[in-house]
Amino acid sequence: MKRIPHALLFCGARGTGKTSTARIVAKMLNCEHGPTETPCGTCSACREITAGNSVDVQELDAASNRGIDEIRELRSGVGFAPSRDRYKVYIVDEAHMLTDQAANAFLKTLEEPPAHVVFILATTDPQRLPVTIRSRCQRYDFKRVRAQDVVKRLEWICGQEEVACDLDALYLIAREGDGSMRDALSLLDQVIAFAGAKLDSDTVAGLLGVADRARTHQLLKGLIDRDAGQALAAVGAAHENGMDLRTLARNLALDARDLMVVKLAGTQGRQLVDRSDSEVEDLQKLAGNTPVAELERISHVLLEVAEQVNRARHGRLALELGLVRLCRAPQLIDVAELAARVESLLALGPRALGGSRSGGGTAASGSPGGGASAPSGSYGRPGGYGASSHQAGAASPANATAVLRPVESGARPGDLPRPLKVVGDADLAALQATVSDKLEADITASLLGSAVVVACRGRTLQLGWANEFLAEQAGHPDVIQLFSKGASLLWGGSWQVTTGIEGRARTDSSIAKEARERESSRQTTEATLRGLPAIQAVMSAFGGSITRVYLENSNNR
Repeated sequence: MKRIPHALLFCGARGTGKTSTARIVAKMLNCEHGPTETPCGTCSACREITAGNSVDVQELDAASNRGIDEIRELRSGVGFAPSRDRYKVYIVDEAHMLTDQAANAFLKTLEEPPAHVVFILATTDPQRLPVTIRSRCQRYDFKRVRAQDVVKRLEWICGQEEVACDLDALYLIAREGDGSMRDALSLLDQVIAFAGAKLDSDTVAGLLGVADRARTHQLLKGLIDRDAGQALAAVGAAHENGMDLRTLARNLALDARDLMVVKLAGTQGRQLVDRSDSEVEDLQKLAGNTPVAELERISHVLLEVAEQVNRARHGRLALELGLVRLCRAPQLIDVAELAARVESLLALGPRALGGSRSGGGTAASGSPGGGASAPSGSYGRPGGYGASSHQAGAASPANATAVLRPVESGARPGDLPRPLKVVGDADLAALQATVSDKLEADITASLLGSAVVVACRGRTLQLGWANEFLAEQAGHPDVIQLFSKGASLLWGGSWQVTTGIEGRARTDSSIAKEARERESSRQTTEATLRGLPAIQAVMSAFGGSITRVYLENSNNR
């Protein structure tokens, strides 16, 4: 179409053919049969461009000739017509290395060049070029060369050089080249110089310092099987053989990625990983029935481990800790699978899960003796569980009547005097209520909950506590006076109260009894909750187990 651009910008990673393509474009423009898409390669112009000595095709390395003086020299030669060929072609390699002054000096020439001039700029970092230069070029991005294509070229070169090689060895070289044909060719030249006319994967892996397939597969298998010993043994063998652990960690993360891709992509995985067919088959066997979520977790953690090993002072320790963490971590369940299990539980309906709000709720005993029923639909939670039984007992009219009732019910004036009250442990609750309500001494009254009756002789009441601290608190004169006054209000007459230490208070005081009752009630309620159909259904659906039960309004936390 005779639409020749005056400036081309070739962008891409190193070794992807930018400069080589620029020379081919120069041949297309200056071939004797051109401009043509298929230069002959045999005419004098094509041969000189190939040899790099063409007068009308000049290559400028901007990395070493990056100043304004070089650009001025280029500008001075642009105005002259080609010596022999059709176009004067200027190939500027590593164009992003030009200084700001040189780029500004080059800009005017690039904007309005003579008709016989074509500029081809090659760069690995186009963002460093001024936008004014980029906007005046036709941009073409070069992609990394696929490993399969690199291997085909390396195999052809080995055939020409009469070097015997297997595909696995060439794939190791291609992967280390990382999409760069030039890097792959350099590595191949190095390997041939070391190993001679026969290349195998073990030799190549040892020379390049990378983990061979067998070692990384052993590591991955140990992680999938959660065999920390196998994984650590593989790391130890790699370390003893002098392998760089940073390279091992990086290769292990990349292999885990390939394993996940092969598992997800299935038959299309061959096009998504840079591996031979035999390696892809091995990865498919290794993945087996392992869930994708597990492979994703392994890949994610190994990526973090590779970064940690790269900057860690003790790389082996960082790698081993990461592998042990992977082997000991609980297996993850896919979110979609969890959602499906929840849906299956909901499909059972409320009746299958242990009752509904309308009725049929599970009853649970509020105490070891039973008798308290849970509200409908409450899944066995006893009514009022966690409320203080002491407070309930103190506020109960029946209990108050039983305690405060005279010994001789219905006594009339003129009858014989009532016998003296014989106070026992059960009567301390009434004394506590009297001191709290009538004397308004709640804190003092609370001491009676930890006491027991040691002796009661006439109107002398001896009380005991489990330890010296409580006995000392109760023995204060003000406290003794309140206890005596409360006893007089409750049982009549003038009472004298003494205090001391009594070991029986640890088990027989009202607080100790209430604690035992609460624990028994809690155990009964917990057993009821564990046996509920709803709880059993959830544990069965998610494959879980109950580790601890927390009851509402309770102190078991």
